[in-house]
Parts: sequence; structure tokens; C-alpha cells
Amino acid sequence: MTKYFVIAALILLPCTLVDAQQPQRRGRAEFEQVEAERIAFLTRYLELTSDEAKAFWPVYDDYRNRRELLAQERQSAAWYFNQNWRNLPETEIEELADKYVSLQAQEARLAEEYHEKFKSVLPAFKVMRLYEAENIFRMQLLRRVRGSGAGAPGRGQGGPPQ
Repeated sequence: MTKYFVIAALILLPCTLVDAQQPQRRGRAEFEQVEAERIAFLTRYLELTSDEAKAFWPVYDDYRNRRELLAQERQSAAWYFNQNWRNLPETEIEELADKYVSLQAQEARLAEEYHEKFKSVLPAFKVMRLYEAENIFRMQLLRRVRGSGAGAPGRGQGGPPQ
């Protein structure tokens, strides 16, 4: 009897592991879809030429990666505080607050650094449109997540001029 139980467990275990990975895969696929939509939206909104696109995307991708790392670290500090604030000594709370503000300052310096890099690969009006496009895309994505039926980013208001 025990032998059959072990055999059944060995057969079923991989199935449960595969099933447990489904939400992770689905989340990754959704993330990749949003990133593809972001790229298409920005490309249309900025009306990038092929030469501009070749110069712009490596700079923009580097900026987004570096900004995301800082944001994750800031969110991690905020999450840690929110989970533990009742039990933290005042000195640790102060350190967390200092770290949080320092990370925000680093994000601002990163934006300044990449603003100059964006200006070196795009005309100034397209740099400003980039900032506008990021905000529009973010708002459309938030509306979609909230379920207001805004549709895919890039449709309706805020698209590139015709």
C-alpha cells in the first residue's frame, strides 16, 4: 500500500508544480504584453524615425531598468516599514525614512542624467513628448487595471497627432 502511495505522489507532484507555475507564467506574459504595448505606444506617439529609434531605445531601456531598480528598493523599504512599524525602534524608522528620501533623490538625479541623454538622441520636442507619453500610457494602464474599459493604451485620446 505504501509503495502505491509513493508512486502516486511521484506522479502527481510534477503536476502540482506545473500548475503552481501557471499564475507566474500568466503574470510574466501580461508584463511582456504591457511592455510591447508601451514600446508601440511610445514609438507612435513620438513618431520615431528608424534612426531615432535605433539611438533612443537602448538609452530608454537603460533608464527604465535603472529607475525600476531604485523604485523596487524604495518600495521594499516602504513595505518593510508597513509590515513592522509597531515593532521598530525609532532609530530604524529614521534610517528607513532617510533611505526612502535618498532613493527618491537618486531617482530625480537619474531623471536629470537621462534627460541630457535623451536630448542627445532626440530633438527637444520629442523629449518633452516622451514625458507626456509616459504619463498618458501610465494613466491608460491604470484605467484598464481599474476596469474602466479604457482599452489598450494608445487608443482614443492621447494618441499621436494625425
